[in-house]
Amino acid sequence: MHPHSFYILPNKKRLLDEYKDKKVDDLPTPSLLIDKTKFTNNAIRMLDAAKELNVDFRVHIKTLKAAEGVRIQLTGDGSYHSHKIVVSTLPEAWLILPLIDDGTVKDILLGIPIAKSVLPEVARFSKLVPSFKLMVDDEAQIEALETYAIEHGASWEVFVKVDMGTHRAGLEQGSSRLHSLIQKIVSSSSVKLHGFYCHAGHSYGARSDSDAHTLLVEEIRHANLAAKHALSLNPDLDLHVSVGATPTAHVSQQVKSVQAIEDAVGEKLVAKLELHAGNYTCCDLQQAATNLVGIEDISIFLLAEVLSEYPDRGPKGPGEQLINAGGIAFSKDTGPTPGFGQIVSPPEHKGWFVARVSQEHGVLQPEADNLKFIPYGTKIQVVPQHACMTASNHAWYYIIEDGVVADIWVPAKLW
Repeated sequence: MHPHSFYILPNKKRLLDEYKDKKVDDLPTPSLLIDKTKFTNNAIRMLDAAKELNVDFRVHIKTLKAAEGVRIQLTGDGSYHSHKIVVSTLPEAWLILPLIDDGTVKDILLGIPIAKSVLPEVARFSKLVPSFKLMVDDEAQIEALETYAIEHGASWEVFVKVDMGTHRAGLEQGSSRLHSLIQKIVSSSSVKLHGFYCHAGHSYGARSDSDAHTLLVEEIRHANLAAKHALSLNPDLDLHVSVGATPTAHVSQQVKSVQAIEDAVGEKLVAKLELHAGNYTCCDLQQAATNLVGIEDISIFLLAEVLSEYPDRGPKGPGEQLINAGGIAFSKDTGPTPGFGQIVSPPEHKGWFVARVSQEHGVLQPEADNLKFIPYGTKIQVVPQHACMTASNHAWYYIIEDGVVADIWVPAKLW
C-alpha cells in the first residue's frame, strides 16, 4: 500500500450540497477561489498558441491537481484538443483515471526523475493508460529500470531531463554524463528513448517578452542538441523535444511558426517539438512580475477575513491590519512583488498587501499613507505569490462564476 491510499478525499457531492450557489462573501475563510471564466480563457489562449505553431501541448497538472481543471486545460473551447499531461506525483495520475477512461488523457509523463521505490506502482498504473513515460537524469535510474524489466517483464519509455540553467534536475547539454546516459538508454533493450525535456524554471526572472523569448530559444536549442547527439548514435530514433515553463510558454503565443523558431535557434529541429506548462491557467504575482500576463489574467484568489487594526504601526499610515490567513494558507514563497499577496477585491481596498505571515496570521500593510483601514469582518480576495504552493495547502477549491459557487474541485494530495 502507498501512503496516498490511506487518504480519503473530501466528498464533492456533500460539499456542493453545502456551498453550491453561495455568494463569495458567504464562504468560510480562509478559502481558495478559482475564477472559472479566467481559468478557461487562459487555457484557450495556450491551446490556440500550440495550434498556431502546429506543435503538441503537454499540460502540467501540478498547480491545481484537479481532474475538472485538467479537462478544461486539455480541451479549452474544443477547437484544439491535447491528450498529453505531466504529473508531479502518482496520486495526480490516479485521480484522473476517469479522464483516461473517456479518452481525454492518452499520454502521461511522470515529471520528476524516477524513484526506485515507486517502480511497482508505476508499472501497475502504466497498464491503465495508452502511453506512460518516465523522466530520467541518472544512469542508476536506467539500471533500476532494466533490473525491474528483467524481473517483471516490464518495458519503459523515457524523457531525459536536460538542465539548461535552472540547476534543479537534469544534466547539462554537452556534458560527458549526459552523453553517457544517452548511450546507456540507446543501448538498452528494455528502456526506449522518447526524447528530451527542458524546463527553464529561471524564466520566472524574466521581465519582458524579449527575456522570455531568449529563454524559450535556449530551451529548444539545448533539447535539440541533445537529440542530435542521440541521433548520431542511432539515426532511426523517433525523438521528441518538450520545452516550456509558464513564462516561456506564454511568449510562445507570439511565435507564429516552427520555421521562426528554427531561425532563432540557428538550425533545423531534428525532433518533434512539444510545449509544456502548468501555472498558465491560474497565474499569480510571480507570473505578473514577468510582464507577460496582467493582474487581470490571474484566476486564483485566497479569500481571507480582516480581524484587527493597529493604528500607527508599520512603515506607512494608517497602520497595519491582521487577517486570518498566514503561511499555511498562502505558503511563504515570495517574488519581485513585495509581500505574500495583494488585495484585489473589494476594489475599494486595493493598495493593501500581505506584508508578513506566520502560521495562521497575516499582517496587511498599505502601499500608501492615504489608504483607509478595511472594516472588521470584511472578506478580501488576495492574489498569492505562487499559485502552485498556495493551492497545495487547500483541501478543495471553490469554482466561481458570476460571483457564486458553480462547482467545487477536490485535488489529489500526498505522494
